[in-house]
Amino acid sequence: MRHYSFLRVLFLASIAAAGALAVAAQTAEPSPEFQSIFVGQLVNEPYTNTTGPFGFRVHAPVSGGNLTDATTNEVVATLLPTTDTGIITEEVLLFPLWVLPYIWKEDGRLASMTVKGVGNTTTDTYCYVHVETDSPTYSWMNRNFFIMKIVATADPLLHVFTMYGISNL
Repeated sequence: MRHYSFLRVLFLASIAAAGALAVAAQTAEPSPEFQSIFVGQLVNEPYTNTTGPFGFRVHAPVSGGNLTDATTNEVVATLLPTTDTGIITEEVLLFPLWVLPYIWKEDGRLASMTVKGVGNTTTDTYCYVHVETDSPTYSWMNRNFFIMKIVATADPLLHVFTMYGISNL
């Protein structure tokens, strides 16, 4: 009987120790700090819609735009014309899904920025941005996390944005 009591105490002690480790492992990491990296605009053309089960899909031609260094205000890339999509619900929620092709001024190399998020057609939209580029100058972007805050205007038809990167990696 004593042996059983000892095993029971040992078992309960191991559960308590594992619980303490689990609590320690769940301590929150420091919050990421973001800094503005780029600002820019997308020049849109009139678009067509396809009705769907969640509202409608926007087929929006983008005729141009730029990417400007947020610190120096120097234009660092030019957007190639493209057409991309997103979904707008009946509640005016916007779910953009864009692939934006840029050419870097520095070296003429290409960048592909995949932008996906959620927002509102009348206020702000927030997106995650995944960057792929073969530019030696901007290759650091391939392995970083970016968010974009986008504000749309109706006249002229523009999307003005700020792109943020994590500054405390």
